[in-house]
Amino acid sequence: MNILILGAGAIGSVFGGFLAQGGHRVCLMGRPSHIEAIQKSGLSIAGIWGEHVIRNLQGYTSLSALSEQEKSSLDIILLTVKSYDTDAILNELKNNFPNPPPVVSLQNGLGNIEKIEALLGREKTIGGRVIFGVEFVAPGSVKVTVSADRTVLGGLSGGIDNSFVEKIAQAFTASNIAADAVPDINRYIWGKVLYNCALNGLATLINVHYGKLLSFEGTKDIMANIVREIFTIIKAKNISVEWETPDEYVNHLFGTLIPRTFDHHPSMLQDIMRHKRTEIDALNGELVRLGNELGIDLPYNWTITQLIKAKENLNV
Repeated sequence: MNILILGAGAIGSVFGGFLAQGGHRVCLMGRPSHIEAIQKSGLSIAGIWGEHVIRNLQGYTSLSALSEQEKSSLDIILLTVKSYDTDAILNELKNNFPNPPPVVSLQNGLGNIEKIEALLGREKTIGGRVIFGVEFVAPGSVKVTVSADRTVLGGLSGGIDNSFVEKIAQAFTASNIAADAVPDINRYIWGKVLYNCALNGLATLINVHYGKLLSFEGTKDIMANIVREIFTIIKAKNISVEWETPDEYVNHLFGTLIPRTFDHHPSMLQDIMRHKRTEIDALNGELVRLGNELGIDLPYNWTITQLIKAKENLNV
């Protein structure tokens, strides 16, 4: 397959690198320092999936740099930018691609696939749930730190043919990123929202890896209350998830997911340490916004959101 990675940071680089190693033609679009390092010395991927240096990668810093032939030959675009950059990159896509291929969102948070659908229609919209952790080490170098589950891909109801989604999942799996195609991606996206919102902000605020959150009853209680609040939104909006009750999910989080990702530091913490904007508005902040629309109070999620915003703005 011919694949373009839009937003080749940590996660995007891992997907691009392994897919290129698996025999696919991959173009990365990312920050100049990262792309320059890859073009000079290859992409280094370290961590739990082995040590790799991948050299057969194309690199760009803007969509306008792609030739018309390269644009027309693409089979899929993997969208891996931060959620707050989704609008801007989709607008750039619209201006540079008269007829873009299907776009796969492999992003955190809520609202990304809806924005793709608004631009391209359901027939070109695919959502993804990624639940392995990656750290950006340096330009040209990333590290896979943990993995909680397989990647999951799916279109929207009445949208893209599921056989095409299965083809993408098979390409991922054959390239050593285990993936499955599913008919209902939203239940998995909301499952990831539960995971991210319970862990990321709290671990960032107290500067610890996920596993440390289990070592104190106070942090366990905060996580459980964040989850309970999210379930009030899930129930109010009739969203289907894998767990019937918040307590069932909390048991899964504490007993399975956190142990599998015990030593991981959230990307939100990495963003704060680099004095960068976080994705809090697409996570706990978006839940608070939905709660306001529904007349539901989410005090734990509100507090996490405001404290992360304080760290962003005060650089503390």
